[in-house]
This record gives sequence, structure tokens and C-alpha cells, in this order.
Amino acid sequence: MNAASHPRCWRSVLGAFAFFALSIAGAHAQTFDAIQKRGKLLAAINLAAPPFGTTDSQMEPAGYDVDMAKLLAKDLGVSLEIVPVTNESRIPTLLTGKADVIISVLQITPERAKSVMFSSPYGMHQSLVFAPAETKIASLADLSGKRVGVARGSVYSNILAQAAIPGMQIIQFGDDSATLNALVAGQVDAVGTVTFLANELKKRYPDRHFEQKVALQDNIYAMGVRRGDFDFLRWLNTFIFVHHHDGEIARSYEKWMGEPLRNLPTF
Repeated sequence: MNAASHPRCWRSVLGAFAFFALSIAGAHAQTFDAIQKRGKLLAAINLAAPPFGTTDSQMEPAGYDVDMAKLLAKDLGVSLEIVPVTNESRIPTLLTGKADVIISVLQITPERAKSVMFSSPYGMHQSLVFAPAETKIASLADLSGKRVGVARGSVYSNILAQAAIPGMQIIQFGDDSATLNALVAGQVDAVGTVTFLANELKKRYPDRHFEQKVALQDNIYAMGVRRGDFDFLRWLNTFIFVHHHDGEIARSYEKWMGEPLRNLPTF
């Protein structure tokens, strides 16, 4: 006897399918519901990546990503707990359930999308190779024979590694601050970094004559949630949409970056 001739078989199949579908829906809603029940948002932020994440003179978290997390918690009607991460530990911290969301200048890439789902973008900047003016670098090929510092786990670290320039020595540091300090100290010949950090270093050391050498790419970053977390992702996209239009995101960006927020691509 086949299943088509036995109604009870079909009822069993349909019942199992409905249970499976509801289970998936429940899993998708789990993070959003857990935040509400807990009364607290757990946001993974790198506090050693100014101006996105840093500590102020009172040793309190500050920066663009911190502003976004505070606004996010406010709109959710919950308190905020910042979970400190490094570039390398951002995604593992999310996937192991230690954080609900990554708000830590997480660039949108196909490789990262294998592990996390990205929200709509909330910022964009350019990555580049930065070095003293007297260092002769006109193209990536000129990095041959040079020591190039990068923040471990950063996008520009990956770009430079993939360039596979013969004779280039890539030296990895724990964060952007350590990378730039190494350039100032002469421990590396050049660094991979981003426009706002390069501009800040030029202001801090005007007599050192640092300058941009090679543009790498535009970095478009978003918030990250666990795969399948569709309810929370939809809420995040609503949050970003609303605060793009009321100007809150642009005001915070200009305050921390010292330049206007560029028009962001649709994602």
C-alpha cells in the first residue's frame, strides 16, 4: 500500500513538515526574542579600533560603532553590554553565542557571508597602502622587498596577501593602533590601513610626511548576525533605514570620521 492510498500517512508527513517549519521559524526568531527576554543587547565591538571603537578619557567605550550599538539598544528598549573582540575574534564570538550582533567595521565579503548574514551597510571608507613620503611606492609591485604591516584579520591584510608580491614581507599586528605605531617606530616600511586612520596619523605627526601610496578598495561595512537569524536581520535593516533617513547615522559618522558619510550602495 502506498502513501497516496493511506490518509493517515499523509497526515503524519504533513504534521512532521509543519513541526519542522515551525522549528525553523522559532530558531530564526530566537536571537530577537532572547534579547527582549534578557533585557540586554550583547554587541561585539573592537575597542582597539578608533574611531570605530575606543575608550574615552573616563575609560568608557566610545566611537562610531559604540554610538550605533547604543542607539540600537535604545530602540530595542534594552540595556547594552559591549563584548570586546579583535578583528579575528569577531565572527567566532558571534557564532559561539557570546554576542547577538557584530557592530565592528565588518566589511561585506562573500567569504564572510559563508558564516554570517550582513545587514544593510551603515558606512564606507577606502583602504590603502600608507608610508613615509620618501619611501618609493607607486604600485603594489613596489612593495617587493618591503616590510608591510597590517592588522590581523583585516580586509587589507587579505588583499595584500592575495596580491602575492614576491619579496614582500607581511607583518601582522593585533589591531590598527599597533600597526600604525609600528610604522611610526620604523618597524615596517609601509602599512595597509584606511583613509581616516591615515589622516589622523598625518595630523599627529606632521613632520614625518606620511602619505597615501596606493588605493586598494572601498570598504563597505555592515552589522553581522548568525545565519538564519532573519527576524533580527529584518529589525536591524529597519533600524538602519530609519536612522539613515533621520540623519542620526550621518551625524555620528561625521563626528567620528571628520568627513561626510558617502552615499552607500544598496545591498
